[in-house]
Amino acid sequence: MTRITPLIICGGNGTRLWPLSRRQAPKQFQRLAGPDSLTFFQSAVQRHRGAAYTDPVIVTGAMHEGTVRAQLRDIQVKARIICEPMGRNTGPAVLAACEAVIEAHPDTVFVVIPADHVIEGDMTTPMSACVPAALDGRIVTFGIPPRYAESGFGYIIDNGPVGKGDTPLREVGQFVEKPAVDDAQRLIDQGGAYWASGLSMFSAQTLISEYQRLDPTSARHVRDAVQNASRSTNTLHLAGASFSLAASEPTEGLIFEKTDRIALAPLDVSWDDVGSWKAMHSVGKADADGNVLQGDVIALNSRNSLVRADSRLVSIVGLQDVVVVETADALLVAHIDESQVIKDVVSRLQATDRSEALRHADAASPKMVKAPASEVTRAVGAEMAGDNFKLGTSEIGVGQALMMDRGPRTHQAIVVSGQVRATGMGWIKEVGAGGRIYADDLGRIEMRNLSEKPAELLFVTLGATSTPSTSLRPVLEPGEASVDQLPKVAYG
Repeated sequence: MTRITPLIICGGNGTRLWPLSRRQAPKQFQRLAGPDSLTFFQSAVQRHRGAAYTDPVIVTGAMHEGTVRAQLRDIQVKARIICEPMGRNTGPAVLAACEAVIEAHPDTVFVVIPADHVIEGDMTTPMSACVPAALDGRIVTFGIPPRYAESGFGYIIDNGPVGKGDTPLREVGQFVEKPAVDDAQRLIDQGGAYWASGLSMFSAQTLISEYQRLDPTSARHVRDAVQNASRSTNTLHLAGASFSLAASEPTEGLIFEKTDRIALAPLDVSWDDVGSWKAMHSVGKADADGNVLQGDVIALNSRNSLVRADSRLVSIVGLQDVVVVETADALLVAHIDESQVIKDVVSRLQATDRSEALRHADAASPKMVKAPASEVTRAVGAEMAGDNFKLGTSEIGVGQALMMDRGPRTHQAIVVSGQVRATGMGWIKEVGAGGRIYADDLGRIEMRNLSEKPAELLFVTLGATSTPSTSLRPVLEPGEASVDQLPKVAYG
């Protein structure tokens, strides 16, 4: 029997779980229930181990490769890792995984698993029952029987059984994207409504075929990104110049809602996407007063609250329905019913370039696994200039990148140490120590460090330097710290 390959999508920011979840250490890498528990990501991996499954494929951002490797080592799991140069939503991520396996393993059946959900119950039995349908060309989306009307979830409407045989599959009548609470309640009352879980199953061949039919341009760019990727043992770094051109769309909206191959499979498990602190409270282990307490916490005469302390003692007295989250550099106090609004706090932090939106200060356990300091890209100002030249240096952290603006070949980067992948408009090359990267007058160039330690570069501008035309800036994901937060290379 064909074994299932877990495809774990390890992206997202989890802004509603600030101050624990931040851009450089997001929700999926947090420990779910204190210092001795698994992280969300590790729990997702563990749920899909055993005879029914192969080793997983992990898709994550390049900046998180080290964290993914460390957390896999902790639970002794081998995996193939695909690193995105930038986030392009789930569609390109899933398609890249299909393209990466199709040549060597054309019969691969993937089950797509978000890395940051909490699920309890038997998933292997119902998923295994869907493998024949996936091999037959079906795309299966798993629906959760709703426990209550929730406006933050999408819904799938059951339109009756597929065919006449003994099958767990149901026809999909409609997808409903995050309805208002009253509308969600009406859907539930009518019967046949399921929460859209984000879990799905299909063969790699089917997904590629449907992508080529529905979005052939993005399909071509993602294939190019895989074919031109940088490869090492069990790791694929997608080519940024091609990958960036793929449409940034979720698989559900681009493929699932348009294909005639879609089917629904009910999945009767306890499921929560843990999109807020209120949800974290609901999945946590509560005491007799309904409090979920994590870390060094004292709660007196308080009820139905979540308190998490990372670096010091936190005490609450006489409170009800509150969330208190303490880290080394930030403190959140909120009513538990207002926890969906916390993303607006993050937006304000980002608008004022506050580092608390991006990264953590050092904190005592329990805390998230954080990227080491060496992964931060450092740019250093120009060191020497004359009438006809200018020199500058820069350091690119592990898994990080800088962008060189379009310009003439008189603007150059010389790799002093390390291995750098340069990606321009329609071309890609790898450069080691002593190699040069020339500016391109057709477009910007991404320079990504492929080494296991920071890469050092020397930048040279030849000719008149009074009005330089190129600049360096770190490659940043949407919502990440602005370029102005980092020191600049002064020569442009």
